[in-house]
Amino acid sequence: MADRLVVGLSSWIIQDGNYGDFSCGERAAFALEFYASTELAEIDPGRAPAPSLIHAGGAHYRTSGQVVHVADDWWAIDAGTLLFREERPPRVVRRGSWLGGEIYVGVDPFFYFERLASQADAPPLIYDWMIEKIEIQTAPFIETRPRMMERDPERLGWREIGSTDAWNDDGGRAEYILHCKRIDGPVRRTLGRKSEM
Repeated sequence: MADRLVVGLSSWIIQDGNYGDFSCGERAAFALEFYASTELAEIDPGRAPAPSLIHAGGAHYRTSGQVVHVADDWWAIDAGTLLFREERPPRVVRRGSWLGGEIYVGVDPFFYFERLASQADAPPLIYDWMIEKIEIQTAPFIETRPRMMERDPERLGWREIGSTDAWNDDGGRAEYILHCKRIDGPVRRTLGRKSEM
């Protein structure tokens, strides 16, 4: 299992009241959701795949993982760390199959801890983490189409900060990455309370 990960966090997740602001040196508990811009490719199990999360910058990873859970509207993989995706599983997703590709890993907005974890066959996905460093995206927003704002891809970058301020950072539209160290303890299905260490 990867004991250190860099995970994405959008300010709206905090603004929705699902978590408080995060600070360096703080303990936190959350599951990890992943996103893939293209469908993950099936890996031939005869090639002896191994679970992996190889950091590719920001909250992006190259991964290989085995599908450990499949439901109608979500699924989970073991890539050395358990990750889930809230979506109808693509056709290549079958329990036990191996998949690989490029993914973004982020803090569970609320899908798992609020709804999915209560399903009888849901695997435990919530880990305890120590927040070692926090960075905020520094690229300004630019209008790419009428009334469509996106970050300037030519100016993407990160700046270290001591804590998030989701209501005020970047006008309430901040994007963060959390550098997290896994704290020993069982993976579980309930969030519990955040506490200072």
